[in-house]
Amino acid sequence: MMIAILVAAAKLCEKILRFFGRGATTFPGKLALFFKKDILRDLSRGVKIIAVTGTNGKTTTARIIESGLKNAGVPCFLNRSGANLITGVTAAFISNSDLFGRCRYEYAVLECDENALKKISRYFDADILVVTNIFRDQLDRYGEVSSTLSAIKTGALNMKSARLVLNADDPLSFSLSRLENQYVSYGMNKSLSLGGKGESEFCVFCGTPYAYSFRTYSQLGGFSCPGCGYAREEPDYSAEEITAQTPDSSTVFANLRGKSALLSVNLGGIYNIYNALAAAAALCECGVALDTVENTLSSFGGAFGRMETFGNVHMLLVKNPAGFTQTVNYLKPLKIHNLIFVLNDNDADGKDVSWIWDAEIRIGENVENVYAFGIRSGDMALRLKYADIDAQIIKNYDEFKTITDEPDTVIIPTYTAMMALRPYFAKKSGKKEFWQ
Repeated sequence: MMIAILVAAAKLCEKILRFFGRGATTFPGKLALFFKKDILRDLSRGVKIIAVTGTNGKTTTARIIESGLKNAGVPCFLNRSGANLITGVTAAFISNSDLFGRCRYEYAVLECDENALKKISRYFDADILVVTNIFRDQLDRYGEVSSTLSAIKTGALNMKSARLVLNADDPLSFSLSRLENQYVSYGMNKSLSLGGKGESEFCVFCGTPYAYSFRTYSQLGGFSCPGCGYAREEPDYSAEEITAQTPDSSTVFANLRGKSALLSVNLGGIYNIYNALAAAAALCECGVALDTVENTLSSFGGAFGRMETFGNVHMLLVKNPAGFTQTVNYLKPLKIHNLIFVLNDNDADGKDVSWIWDAEIRIGENVENVYAFGIRSGDMALRLKYADIDAQIIKNYDEFKTITDEPDTVIIPTYTAMMALRPYFAKKSGKKEFWQ
């Protein structure tokens, strides 16, 4: 009876918030958790769960998995807004349950914040846990990468039955292969050498510097430890060759557990090939047919804010040095009239913005104007100056809107900037709100 009362109250709260144009992606969960801190255990009972965590690529990977399951005719839901703390996960279950707290779907695809995973994992045992990668993120929230790895490890240990889907090219996340959980791996059997400072150049087990037979970017690649023998394994799901690549897509010849596949990844950037491989591995492990996986990747259009187009405006979220470096690399060949970096330092962004100095920023010759905007626009402009880029500071929102009316505009925001700016561009271009 208590569950039914709490779910009914939370659903009413959700309806009221939606009526006033709010997303209602966390508060209903917060309300339910206040009265019953383990309600997630009740709400998730009997549901098959695919959890997705890691520093970069969670939202995109989770959305591809959701699309693949739906294309296969599997009833599922996703915490679509990217509300990935325990409040958001709980709110997503409430929204997709009946008044008695029984989930209406066979599968839940859950994007989980890497630091929150250790708490979320107390209340359900996922069927699959996808770990995308581990990079240095917001220092004042997570500390160094060892803290992030420890949090994900705790989550995996709590989920003893979960099959892990691990990035074989990342020496940090692949170290989870030594846990008792069953695992499969994915990676790229190709050197790309796209640069960026490695987040972990020393062995996670013995501290010896890694040797590399090849690299893709940052610390990702064919690593091995001369000290203790810890090394990359041949991935179960691998990209063997990039047969075609444009700023907006890649075509990849892949080996998916011994089956050859030509994957058309309808997203630009090498990092999205990794996201596609992670999602493909998870879908295949769920028994989704190969042709459905291929069709899903070729038709997928991107996750909100991560790589979205609103008419003349393109928006690409950045949160940390590795993602920032790869985003700038992705933009190099594009013709850009206005390139706007929007840097905030709200709690969800991290108060410490020193991470922008660890990104490699080299813009292409096709960029006409560069701007800095946001709470820490001065810091952003200074960082760009040291990269020999002359950036003008946008002083107010009206000036920002005027500039973004111009063609070929690209915005690179941090998280809270993206959440604040996206509704304006979504309404202007006729796109749905982020929770829809």
